[in-house]
Amino acid sequence: MPMRRLAGTGVVLAAAMLSSPTARGGASLLVDDAATTPEGRCQLESWLRMREGGHREMTAVPACTFDGLEYSLGGSAYAGTPSGPWLNAGLKRTLLAMDENTPGLALSLGGTWRRPDHRLASGDATFIASVPLTAVFTLHANLGWTAVRGAAPRPIEGLGLEYDHDRHWTALGEYYLERGAVHAVQAGLRRSFVHGLSCDVIAGHDHGGHWLTLGLNYSPGDS
Repeated sequence: MPMRRLAGTGVVLAAAMLSSPTARGGASLLVDDAATTPEGRCQLESWLRMREGGHREMTAVPACTFDGLEYSLGGSAYAGTPSGPWLNAGLKRTLLAMDENTPGLALSLGGTWRRPDHRLASGDATFIASVPLTAVFTLHANLGWTAVRGAAPRPIEGLGLEYDHDRHWTALGEYYLERGAVHAVQAGLRRSFVHGLSCDVIAGHDHGGHWLTLGLNYSPGDS
């Protein structure tokens, strides 16, 4: 599934922000998969996350892969909250590509910077596994560590399940845990169109309340 590239940096922002009034930032999906953007190609993920209390997060992140390493760099802006703009960057490498009978494995590193001081706010390292359970069900598991400025490092864990109903519709469900700070769940649908265009509608909940995410993704070259 192509549109999970931001989860590496998304977990970074989750670690930095889930305990704040803005809740979290990052990809539409909290849990990453083991795939990367195909070699020599790029994609763009963007989303609007709306939380209770009028908080809004608007994010866009492009990602490209060169020499087997995927690079992502994006920014987030917020409305209804004192949080300023954020910059997030990530690196990801697939160690073993998933196929019908073989689990996929990957490693990702991410960092987050916040204006106006441009200091590194958080960083993370995550090991990722994607396991094909059946022809239509895939399980994604994340295990890693996050360090937020001013707080002790914490382990992070995530489980994601996706169901490919057909070539157009995918159902998504996720559980994300940052020990001692964050406990979040979300679920939703992805609609895939032609020419690598897809959109997400995802509802989630954590200790700070509920949110709804509307995502628009573009991966040129995908059918």
